[in-house]
Amino acid sequence: MSSTLLPTLHREQFGQGPNLTFIHGWGAQNSVWRNWIEHYFAEDYRITLIELPGFGDSPEIPKPADLEQAWVDALYAAMPEPTHLVGWSLGGLLAQKIAQQHPASVLSLTCLASTPRFMQTEGWHWAMNPQLMNDFVQALAKDALATLQHFWKLQIQGSDGARQLIKLFMQQMKERKIPKAVSLAQGLQLLKHMDNRAALSQLPHAVLWLLGENDPLIPKEFVTEFSTIQPQAEVCVLQGAAHMPFYSHPEPTAQALRDFLQRQIAKTNHKPHSNV
Repeated sequence: MSSTLLPTLHREQFGQGPNLTFIHGWGAQNSVWRNWIEHYFAEDYRITLIELPGFGDSPEIPKPADLEQAWVDALYAAMPEPTHLVGWSLGGLLAQKIAQQHPASVLSLTCLASTPRFMQTEGWHWAMNPQLMNDFVQALAKDALATLQHFWKLQIQGSDGARQLIKLFMQQMKERKIPKAVSLAQGLQLLKHMDNRAALSQLPHAVLWLLGENDPLIPKEFVTEFSTIQPQAEVCVLQGAAHMPFYSHPEPTAQALRDFLQRQIAKTNHKPHSNV
């Protein structure tokens, strides 16, 4: 599917400074983390929030010939260039692919509660059990709203203060748009099949993996296995957090990301001039 035929995704922009782009995860939308981003980053960065196809106010991509490439192309078309890029969960998978395909457009890459492959496979055990994914796919076909509600709760389970956070988050989600059914199904297919492991060692960018200590979807032990794939990357495990660190632990999550970004900007500003 040609990128010229893709719909224009919804994005929001605010703030001043270097470009900093955020791509949310499955079952979410910009409003889930807008306040956190605005509070901690808008003063120093030009923020772009992009909604995945069929999520929030973005139109869906009904029947793409190549699902993964269509989503990547649509997201890339909505990005400012060049930009520091942050992807949460499924957004992290897609951000990795954007960085692989458009390296000159990405200044740095942060994968928040994300992984190069979400599904377990031979030689890759610290990931989601295939049966759990199949259960989600089947449940989604029967009752999309109930499946979403279950997933929203699952993301916060394991966090400090999880019970109250889940109650608050569920209340907030009542006021937000339900993603389109076709896009929810497409997102699960991407989570099931995308695999960025082979390409990550070739990325020229500074990369931060920002993970929750108690994430039920991404066990922190994956860091040990992952270190053989991308040894040059930085890893920060947020104590007491789960799959939504920015929601349960807003201050330490923001601080880790700000520190990483500031280091990258400082490196760029202090690159030595080559002698002629």
